[in-house]
Amino acid sequence: MLDQAVKLREVVNAQTAVVPLGAQPHKITVVSGKGGVGKSNIALNLGLALARDGARVLVVDGNVNLSNLDILSGASPVYRLLDVVEGNVNIKGAAAEISKDVFLIAGSSDGRLKRLSSGDAATFFREVRLAEPAFHYVVIDTAAGIVQESISLALLSDEVFVVSTPEPTAVMDAYVLVKAIKRINSSSDLKLLINRAQDAAEAEEVKAKFDLVSEHFLNTKIEYAGYIPSDSLVEKAVSVQSPFMQEFPDSPASQAIKGIADRILSNGPFGKRK
Repeated sequence: MLDQAVKLREVVNAQTAVVPLGAQPHKITVVSGKGGVGKSNIALNLGLALARDGARVLVVDGNVNLSNLDILSGASPVYRLLDVVEGNVNIKGAAAEISKDVFLIAGSSDGRLKRLSSGDAATFFREVRLAEPAFHYVVIDTAAGIVQESISLALLSDEVFVVSTPEPTAVMDAYVLVKAIKRINSSSDLKLLINRAQDAAEAEEVKAKFDLVSEHFLNTKIEYAGYIPSDSLVEKAVSVQSPFMQEFPDSPASQAIKGIADRILSNGPFGKRK
């Protein structure tokens, strides 16, 4: 799997060679080494939090076999990610508007095992860059673990959020995923995001332990993106198929996501245009 991902750089060069110059969307991929850490919820609500002051955001379910974002958002899309990749529909036709200036391209839901190759991922991002009207941010959810689709999407992105909970197995799996990505591209912009922490102290303790391992074995330390507190309102929002940013905008989790989005907006291409 990783041998195929190593070829991704060649695919990217071939795909982007024909793309016109100009402002490009800022691409954010959300990954995790372990399932069940809240990655999909983070991707969806981060997309909502980025849609401010006219910024257009495309949220993509890159988990082509187990679509979650349409369920979490209560959307009923006609077209899905592979329809775009296979040329059945363009980005504008596939993207379902789920909130003002926020559009969703869902993953598959037909039960058939499908694969998203590195070339497919590059083709999709090329189509996003050519889409009109343009998007300012693209947030991509992925399948958990060291999966080719997830690695490919991460390598093509401007920054990657690696999500973990304080649970030791989740932290270890996050480290293994970071190791896999860094082995292919040591300059990948990875950021550790701790979900469901009891407080800032617990999250910072997890980050400190993560740094010890990564510095010792990888001779590197990834940036700390912050934490999202454990919040029972998140589960309540899931139960009614509504993003917690919309259902409970003042909840602790929503406030944390807004803070992360603020940092992205201040540094990203849309923020710099102001």
